[in-house]
Amino acid sequence: MIIVAMHDRFFIKLLLGYCHKTIYHVFVMSKKKLSIAVISIFILLLFCSLLYVSNYMMEVAIRRESGSNDSIHKTLKVSDDPEQQEREEKARLLQERLIAEGVEWGKSACTETYLLQSEDKLLMSGYFFTQPDSDNHLWAVILHGYNDIASEFWNYAKTYYERGWNVLTPDLRASGKTEGTYIGMGWLDRRDIILWLKEIIRRDPEAKIIIHGFSMGASAVMMASGESDFPPEVKVCIEDAGYSSVWTELEDKLNKIYHLPSFPILNCVSLFAKFKAGYSIKEADCVPQLQKNKTPMLFIHGDADDYNPFYMLDVVYNANACEQKEKLVVHGARHVMSSFTEPDLYWSTVWSFIGRYVD
Repeated sequence: MIIVAMHDRFFIKLLLGYCHKTIYHVFVMSKKKLSIAVISIFILLLFCSLLYVSNYMMEVAIRRESGSNDSIHKTLKVSDDPEQQEREEKARLLQERLIAEGVEWGKSACTETYLLQSEDKLLMSGYFFTQPDSDNHLWAVILHGYNDIASEFWNYAKTYYERGWNVLTPDLRASGKTEGTYIGMGWLDRRDIILWLKEIIRRDPEAKIIIHGFSMGASAVMMASGESDFPPEVKVCIEDAGYSSVWTELEDKLNKIYHLPSFPILNCVSLFAKFKAGYSIKEADCVPQLQKNKTPMLFIHGDADDYNPFYMLDVVYNANACEQKEKLVVHGARHVMSSFTEPDLYWSTVWSFIGRYVD
């Protein structure tokens, strides 16, 4: 027992001596080494925070049904001008009525719900509204906006259909009945649009097609127009309130909602998007696509749009390489509200532009 106790005391003494020496070395560590350790830990924490915030931003921005629209709408300014308030209220009431009428009309007018496989093997859903006259070769493709679904734009389908057009309204990826975890923000959708156009041409080799897109759908139209296999059967493109690029769009929302700079957050968001969604934020840009466009295009934007800022209109209009182009600015119109703010001006401009290039 005495030997064991002596052994334990020796061990404890040795352990205390080691601890004392370790503590001594920690406290006598040079200030330079201590500073390096602190800075390293700070950089590591900053890097981890950046990754967390960037992944969160990407999930909020492009994950299916993330509810990000609610956060965006809270940042939009409310006009203090009584005349503008009255204009917006009148437009809102018209919008509500026409959307409701469009949904009811579409339920009975839809002639076919069709499933088409994307290039990356997603099932895409589209709704056909075909005229009873088989000799009718006029086709309108209506593309909905960000976090919307096709049926919410059936009021536009109704307008075209009643003018004698066949209409297709697809759910864009990760929307409605179309598969997908992440929204394509127009960039992935540009390839899906090409497939839908080819499907129309397969059904009707004599088809004369116009594409009318809204917000994200408008940007998808612009992005698709620069593809090398964009069909010549498309006679007119109409973009209503599109953004110039996904980068500038997210940069705007990052500033408005979180008051954060784009660098380095969007750079990391772009990497996460590339890994998870299959495309980088940087490459999803309308400008280089429009520089290759050969199809007549009508550009529409409300000058009171602060969702997709009004300045973006000139960016995309000036980038467009096709000389057959026109710009419509609707005074006092908020985001995708031009057709409800000035319906007569809106549709007279649309029909006039289409009439120049479609017999």
